[in-house]
Amino acid sequence: MTKGPPAQSFRDVFERHRDPVHRMLWRLTGSSHDADDLLQETFVTYWRKRDQFRGEGSLAGYLKRIAYRTWLNSRDRLAAKNPPLSLVHAPEAGGPGPEGETEERDSRDFLLARVREALRAIPDGAREAFVLFRFEGMTVAQVAEVTDAPLKTVESRLKRATEHVARRLSKYRDQLLSR
Repeated sequence: MTKGPPAQSFRDVFERHRDPVHRMLWRLTGSSHDADDLLQETFVTYWRKRDQFRGEGSLAGYLKRIAYRTWLNSRDRLAAKNPPLSLVHAPEAGGPGPEGETEERDSRDFLLARVREALRAIPDGAREAFVLFRFEGMTVAQVAEVTDAPLKTVESRLKRATEHVARRLSKYRDQLLSR
């Protein structure tokens, strides 16, 4: 007898949790294709191990833990074939807009590129904690649970990542704040 969510079929679980898990994996990998592959691996693992879910936490958290570990296990393979991750959405593509918008868009594109660079340069460990906390909206305790790290370690990593990003972007502070 399984201890997984008895009233939910695999399809229900997949439909409900697919998008948030995919978004997290995309932010970790920087590639929609790799996120798709890891999403499949995540849900296959969930199905194989669904009886291990004891219901002590949320199913969403359990799935994100599986996804995170799936990503960790494939990180070296993915890094060898892909450029560094991109955490901030790329600016919308399009031709030049009305007069005056081109300069503003160029400035926005420049700033987005600087933000991406700062995020890519966060040291490993701290980057993952930062992505999960800032972009996925997890609490520090949830990040600790997903990454299997002590709470104080996660707090330290978040502090280090935040300081790193602040240092890297400090010369663009006025431009960033005027947006």
